[in-house]
Amino acid sequence: MSKFIVGRQPIFDAKLNVHGYELLFRDPIDPRPGGDAMTADVLVRSGLDIGLGSLVGAKPAFVNSTRAFLIGDHEMPFRPGEVVIEVLEDVPRDDEVIAGCRRLVAKGYQLALDDYVWEGDGDPLLGMASLVKLDLLALSVPELVEAVKHFRDRDVRLVAEKVETREQLQMCHQLGFHLFQGYLLARPEAVEGRALSPSRLTCLRVLDKLCDERTSARQIEQIVKEDAALAHRFLRAAGAGAAAGMFRSLRSVGDAVVVLGERRVRSWVMLMLLADAQEGSDEQVTIALTRAAMAERIALTSAPRMAGAAFTVGLVSSLELLLRAPMKSVVAELSLARELRDALLERSGLLGGILSDVLAWEAGAEHFQGRSGLSLGEVERCYLQALAWAEQGHAVATAV
Repeated sequence: MSKFIVGRQPIFDAKLNVHGYELLFRDPIDPRPGGDAMTADVLVRSGLDIGLGSLVGAKPAFVNSTRAFLIGDHEMPFRPGEVVIEVLEDVPRDDEVIAGCRRLVAKGYQLALDDYVWEGDGDPLLGMASLVKLDLLALSVPELVEAVKHFRDRDVRLVAEKVETREQLQMCHQLGFHLFQGYLLARPEAVEGRALSPSRLTCLRVLDKLCDERTSARQIEQIVKEDAALAHRFLRAAGAGAAAGMFRSLRSVGDAVVVLGERRVRSWVMLMLLADAQEGSDEQVTIALTRAAMAERIALTSAPRMAGAAFTVGLVSSLELLLRAPMKSVVAELSLARELRDALLERSGLLGGILSDVLAWEAGAEHFQGRSGLSLGEVERCYLQALAWAEQGHAVATAV
């Protein structure tokens, strides 16, 4: 488990209400990695580790995009309406970029041209952009006035960047800017969080399986379940869709794989690799996997149809310790089915009984009640099987 930071700076409308947030790369260890890696890091942290809804609410997130994301080498995992794709000023306007931007707009994404400098009507992206961002510190007042004049008859919204004085804000209002961003209004906020880092090898194994058209969702689920961090991230990504009413509530890691679909699973895994996913060797991860697998094996004996849900309950129950977050907040982010939520928060129902037996075993069996219907000896057998599986799977996952 490691700490991370994502920068977030509000963008305001003319009435100084928050219109959206620009998401910014922040890393005190490696402050300037490659552009693709920075974009991937922001997407993974905001989408999988914090949750986009927790970070920006219902507002759009403005995300800097490099050439690779525009042409489709790396897919944008968020849906149109959730993000505005900022085209960086140094991205060349070649045929691939133009075609890629056209595809993104056709899918419903909004494009914003970042740090734009007016150099005539020759930019092919001008006809596709919904927003144009002008840097007040990079343009003289005459240059700014001239640029605004050229955009006046175009169907774009102008964003004033780096507004640092009241005089600048007033001038931009008078010139007809629609949105405003800068230190005068709000400085970037550092949003900190904790995340479990998935194994690079596990991510590669998922990608390898996705390349085989014979691979089933069940096979992908089995690989994902060997990596607590990857399972948590998929549950969060699918949970965001469930919370928005796009998917059903989740009962298992397998549900998360299915509702995300092959394309989004591949997209997220590629981004995790690009963001330099770390190897997980923390002993706590093995404990989490053991707990999940133990709950699954108890269910296989007492209620086989609940096995997938039991694994998920065991896994999620360990996140309170791993992420140092209250269980209520962990559960709220995942859009789990009512039966799973009640098991985690109230220890009710059959799943709650299974989890109670698992936790009692971990604590030394002093308060073991056999709520799952298994004897203490049978629970011990499930524990030993789960421990062997977790240690074997974790050893494979951290091999490179």
